Amino acid sequence: MGPVLAFHRISDADAARITADAEAAFELIEAADRIGEPCGDIDKAWDGLRYLLAAAKVDLDLLRDLDPWAGDGEPRIWTADEVSVAARTMASTPFTVLAAHFDSDDMDDNDVYPDIWNTEFCHEYLREHYEGLLTFLAFAAEQNSPALSRFE
Repeated sequence: MGPVLAFHRISDADAARITADAEAAFELIEAADRIGEPCGDIDKAWDGLRYLLAAAKVDLDLLRDLDPWAGDGEPRIWTADEVSVAARTMASTPFTVLAAHFDSDDMDDNDVYPDIWNTEFCHEYLREHYEGLLTFLAFAAEQNSPALSRFE
């Protein structure tokens, strides 16, 4: 199994605790997800979305210096303001704008993970995870919440 990227809505107190002790994030992850709230798990779509955002010149860095190959690496805290900006950026960039930049050959040539870009389902896979992340970020922004992102 390869690296999956997930976002979790957290409280300001959780953000402060994680900032002081990154290991605290591992304890808080399960408690951070609330039943009935949108999920911020974008599975393995992270690199395809990264590619499309860059190709469309959308100023949104989903990875924020996270290393997908570092295993259980340090999480990244997104402030409530950063969550809000990301939600607005995504809301103003429909997936159709990103899809116009889809190039399976270039994605393969640039080793965009995972190696699925010549499959029938890859467009739907990317769209579904983009829209799911937008729903999560919009909800977190409405709650004025920070978020935690990490590879799991």
